[in-house]
Amino acid sequence: MEKQEKIIDASVVVKWFINEKDSDKALKIREDHISGKIVLVVPELMFLEVMNTLRYKEPNIEKIVYINKSLWEFQFKIQKMNNFILDKAVNIAVKNNLSIYDALYVTLAQIHGTFLVTADKELYKVPNVIALDKI
Repeated sequence: MEKQEKIIDASVVVKWFINEKDSDKALKIREDHISGKIVLVVPELMFLEVMNTLRYKEPNIEKIVYINKSLWEFQFKIQKMNNFILDKAVNIAVKNNLSIYDALYVTLAQIHGTFLVTADKELYKVPNVIALDKI
């Protein structure tokens, strides 16, 4: 039996490293991935978004470099960009008034037949999206 896949965005991953509202729920998702209960699928973009967010929330170079290194050790299923995915993301972005970045996560949820888990309230209105605080 295949493990359940979940898409998470940078808003969830940042909560692994900065204590914020619903960090406990984000950490539970991480634990489920580490223990093999689920597989977390992320676009390559997620790494950049997390680093950029941390750059502003925790402007500590050593900590950000450490977090970057540890993220690559989590064994995510990393979705590489391609023409099909980007075309679909553009379509979703325009239809839902989202950034292409946010629409990319929604696109992956649709492609993988699963849900995007996010703490980004702007995405709650989109199908295939579950709010982190509802997990």
